[in-house]
Amino acid sequence: MQGKTSRLFKGTDEISRLIESGEWDVSFLGPPSTWPSCLRSAVDIMVPSMAQIVMFWGPDLIALYNEPYAPTIGLRHPQAFGRPARENWSELWDDLEPLLRRVMETGETVAAKDRPFYIERHGYPETVYFDISYSAIHNEDGIVRGVFCIVNETTDRVRADLALQESEERLRAVVSQSAAGIGQGSLEGEILHVNSRFCEIVGYAEKDLLGMNIADITYIEDMPEQKRLFNRLAQTGESFDMEKRYVRRDGSLVWVNNTVSALRDEEGQIRQVAVVSVDISERKRGQEAERRLASIIASSNDAILGIDLAMTVTSWNGGAERLYGYSAEEIIGQSVLMLVPEDRLDEEPALLEQVKAGSLVEAYETKRQRKDGHLVDILLSVSPIHDTTGRIIGASKIAHDISAKKEADRLQEVLIGELHHRVKNVFATVIAIARQTLARASDAQTAVAAFEARLSALAHAHDLLADGDWQVANLAAVVEQAVAPYPPERFDLSGPSVLLPQKAVATLSLALHELGTNAAKYGALSTPSGRLAITWKHDPETGSFSLRWKETGGPPVTPPTSRGFGSRLIERLLAAELNGSSTIAYDPSGVQCEIEAMLPPHTKT
Repeated sequence: MQGKTSRLFKGTDEISRLIESGEWDVSFLGPPSTWPSCLRSAVDIMVPSMAQIVMFWGPDLIALYNEPYAPTIGLRHPQAFGRPARENWSELWDDLEPLLRRVMETGETVAAKDRPFYIERHGYPETVYFDISYSAIHNEDGIVRGVFCIVNETTDRVRADLALQESEERLRAVVSQSAAGIGQGSLEGEILHVNSRFCEIVGYAEKDLLGMNIADITYIEDMPEQKRLFNRLAQTGESFDMEKRYVRRDGSLVWVNNTVSALRDEEGQIRQVAVVSVDISERKRGQEAERRLASIIASSNDAILGIDLAMTVTSWNGGAERLYGYSAEEIIGQSVLMLVPEDRLDEEPALLEQVKAGSLVEAYETKRQRKDGHLVDILLSVSPIHDTTGRIIGASKIAHDISAKKEADRLQEVLIGELHHRVKNVFATVIAIARQTLARASDAQTAVAAFEARLSALAHAHDLLADGDWQVANLAAVVEQAVAPYPPERFDLSGPSVLLPQKAVATLSLALHELGTNAAKYGALSTPSGRLAITWKHDPETGSFSLRWKETGGPPVTPPTSRGFGSRLIERLLAAELNGSSTIAYDPSGVQCEIEAMLPPHTKT
């Protein structure tokens, strides 16, 4: 039954409008104008309140509530308004009714914090939480007529607290079951909390550790560094990692890597520290073994292998693999005689006898056989391997590949032979120059000067050959070197890049020297207006080569009455060295020299 009511409850919120409009079921309570004054007074308090309030009135516990409360019942609003509570709170009625009846029957107030209720307000079951205060509504005669319920839903906070609690429990489980030792301590070093793994690492029971100082179980040599880092953390909050040793309860040492972090209070002040300890004893033992092995490697030339007293290979490093060609998997467990050439099989037993006697075998040169069958020259040294009791159990063999040294020795022998050959050739050339220069000299001083100049030209030619690995020299460099003593503006030089063979370089240098000397004394270079052109051509395909020396602007030229050293050098020796022809023409306008030859096909331009 619905009906209109007079405007007894003024307000703009939904519940006020609902009451004023009368568009709700008044069949249980009747219109507000007929309500007892105690009920109207309670509603006057409830409706404008910002608190979540619900009232249950009369024997049927008819529900009335304000707008802040409405969201707490979800889909039950607004049909729950003015109806018996049992209809809309049916799923929790067995829980809620006793509370309401207790207030109705005794008049006492029922209160609770974070009271759980099972409800299906949104179409699905859930457990919600409320702070509740249920108090009695009395009429003028002091009789309890209803229950005034001030509530505050705390579901979100309770769920957050539960999630935090579960997270903390998981964290405690992780800490408890962690493979790392975890501890908590004061800034003074007092141990406040440890997990079981930390106890295992240091060998103490938890009850014994709590209250101890971390210094009590720290190896004394590690204390200065720990103190320094700890003081820095206390001052700056900077975390640190440190490898250190704990002294276990039995007196043994255990290596750990400690990560230490600051724990701050709500005001950001550092109050405690957290320590995560990881046992690194195995790693330290491995590092020590690596250091020992590195020491052996550092003292070796290259390959390192170990054998037992039965000459079986027991260890094999990367250097041995590179030197001999066998991988560790292939060779370990095999006889070391696999590496020994047949003509040296008696070496190994003899070496082993010396090792058994405790002797060191000093490094000596020998040969060993690679996996591919090739022999390799090595420098081999052998020393005994002892066990922890000092007993000799095998031998360590250190080998250095001296193949490169052997090859260098061979090459040195070749070079020395070549040097002997070249020196003899130079001596022969010098002797020939001396004979030709001194035999026809009329003046000793002039002869010596000419001899020195020719030797200098020869030396410069050898410099050019040295730049070309004693095989070739660039023709342009030979020409430029020959004319270097004279003013460059007097010369016209042109021609392609040509590499002269070694045997022609010295002869051509001497020939150009002689032509230049003659031009400076008698020809184009003896007058200020004289000029000299040197041009050459070369066909890389056929090997044909020509060079022309032409003087102009000098005094008139007359043919010499006799052939000197230069003429004979150019027309005979140079032609022979180049496998071609050389001619000198004494034209009145200037000396001309024509050289034609066939350069070897391999000569590059």
